[in-house]
Order: sequence, then C-alpha cells, then structure tokens
Amino acid sequence: MKQDNCNKCIFTMLSESAYGLEFLRVIGVYAVMSLVTLRAKLFVTPNWFDPGELVTNHYMLTRWKYTNNEQSRILQWLIPDSLHELTGWTIPDAYMFQRWFFVLLAFVCFHFFLRKWFKASAAFGAVCFLAAIMPLSYMNYLQESFSMLLFSFVLLLWLIREKLNWQYAIVLLVAAMNNETVLIMPAVFFFYNFNTWKIKSLSKLIGLTLLTCAPAYLWTAWIRYFTVFVCDTQHLGGGWHLDINLHNLWFSLGVSPFQYWKAWYLYIIFVFGLLWIFAYLRFKDKPLFLRRASLMVPLFIVCHLITGRIEEVRQMLPLAFIIVPMGMIYMFPELKNDNCEESGHD
Repeated sequence: MKQDNCNKCIFTMLSESAYGLEFLRVIGVYAVMSLVTLRAKLFVTPNWFDPGELVTNHYMLTRWKYTNNEQSRILQWLIPDSLHELTGWTIPDAYMFQRWFFVLLAFVCFHFFLRKWFKASAAFGAVCFLAAIMPLSYMNYLQESFSMLLFSFVLLLWLIREKLNWQYAIVLLVAAMNNETVLIMPAVFFFYNFNTWKIKSLSKLIGLTLLTCAPAYLWTAWIRYFTVFVCDTQHLGGGWHLDINLHNLWFSLGVSPFQYWKAWYLYIIFVFGLLWIFAYLRFKDKPLFLRRASLMVPLFIVCHLITGRIEEVRQMLPLAFIIVPMGMIYMFPELKNDNCEESGHD
C-alpha cells in the first residue's frame, strides 16, 4: 500500500480506511499503555491520596487561592472539576481520567504524526519508547498539566508541519490555558516557514508568526496579571533557577555511577540517552520539518535551565516528538518512509 499522507491532519488520515483500521489495531494497546503509565505515576506520588493533597490543592485552585504557575494553568484543574460536577466522580478519579485520557491521545497522535516518515511498526516502536521513559519523570509532585501538555505539543507540531495556520493558532490558545510551555511553538512555526532573508517575505512571515501566536500570548499575560495582582497569589519556588540548575548539574557529574538512579539533575541526559546525539548526526538526512523544529531544542532547554527546576525531567518529554524520530532515522534508516518527503533544503 502506498503511504501517501502528505498535508493531512489526524482527522483526515483516520477517515481513510487503511489508517482507520490501523487506528483500531493500536488504540486498545495505547489505552493499556496509558493505564500502565498512570499506575506508575500513582505509585510514586503518595501525595495524590495521602494525606489528600490533591483534593486540598484542587479546592484552593477552584477558589483562586493557590500558587503560580499552577493557578494560571486553568484547564489542568477546570477539566477535572467539570468531570466531577457532571459525573459525580471523586476529585482523584477525575484527575486520573484526565491523565489517562490525554496521555492516550498523545500516544495516538504521536503514532500518526510519525506515519509521514515511518512505517507503522516504527511509529509503534517510537510510542513504546516514549511510554518507557515517561516513568523516569515521575516524582512525588502532582504535575497535572503534564498530560494535556504532552498531547497539545505533538498536535501543534503536526499543525505547523501541515501549514494549518489558523487551526494552529486556536490550538495554541487552548493549550496555553493548560500550560505556558507551548508558547515556545511560534519558534518552530517561524523556523519551519522561513525561506529567505528578503525583507518583504521575512516581514510577512514575522507578521504571520506574531498574529497566530498573539491570542495565546495575550491570554497568558492577562491570566498571570489576574492571578498575581488581582488574586494576590505567590509564585511557587520563584522564577530563576539557572544558578541552582548549573550547580547541581556539575555536582551530579561527580556522583558514583552506582548512585545515578538518584542523581535527579542528570535525568535531563538520561531521558533520551544517546538519542540526544543521534538526532543531530547525519543531520541533512532528516526530514526538513524535523531539522527546522530541532532548532528550537537549544532554546527550549535554555529557557528551562533559567526558569525551571530541571530535576523535574518531565519538562523535557515534549522534545521526544522531535528527538525520537530524528534519532530513529539515524539508527534505523531502513524504517524511514521516503515516498512523502517535504520539499526544500536548509
């Protein structure tokens, strides 16, 4: 069967019989994989149930009394609250469903996102790799914006790749209501659509980049203003961590290899292992979109080094949608599906 899935969104692909059957084959497996990752998360997060911290936090969030950045990430608590009100589920059950459901959507979306470049078996293997490394990111923190962030990140990459600009702008706005990490995506949008340094074309691209991301940025600015100055919430842990991150990274490099399992600050390296390197080897052999999107990776890491605590390696997991396929193409070039390649050169 010829794999011609150029310029298609996930809904168009799944409406076709061949991909529809493939969806039916993988959906059940991914549903169980998402359940397994949920079980692992609950196992290492006793705060979920005992002493009821999740319920207490949720109560404060719904009354606009919690700390930032969590308070401003309204969808992470508004969706479970709506499920609780509509179905009568307990608050923990509503949060469990949210995590299970969005991780499942992330797995499915990642699978079909990769079908532009890979055979079905390779796409399945990439999803299994992502599921396998996710528990490395689990800590005794609630982190409940993570699941929707994972799904929205890969969906935004897909929309940018297919040049569905206005759909991208809408999804970016909704995704920003869950987690501001997605505000890095305009960089991918700009890098991928860049063609020339000519002033006229460059000005149009800059204008389109700003226009499509403006709703998300304006929303984020407003909600931060509202939560900080109107609700008078504090920022949890502050917003500057560069010195702490660099100090602990340097310290962790001197830890005995037998202690690496608890060297949290090295997890940023461990999470993708050699794929960090493989992704950039034979760079010109990689699809144009992945090459351009990978230009965002250093910026993404630097931003998290400055503002985030990088021992929470979950922050790096969205990069899997770029690093994993690029690394796979280097490791197993025979798995690449070359009959639908983007045109253009860097």
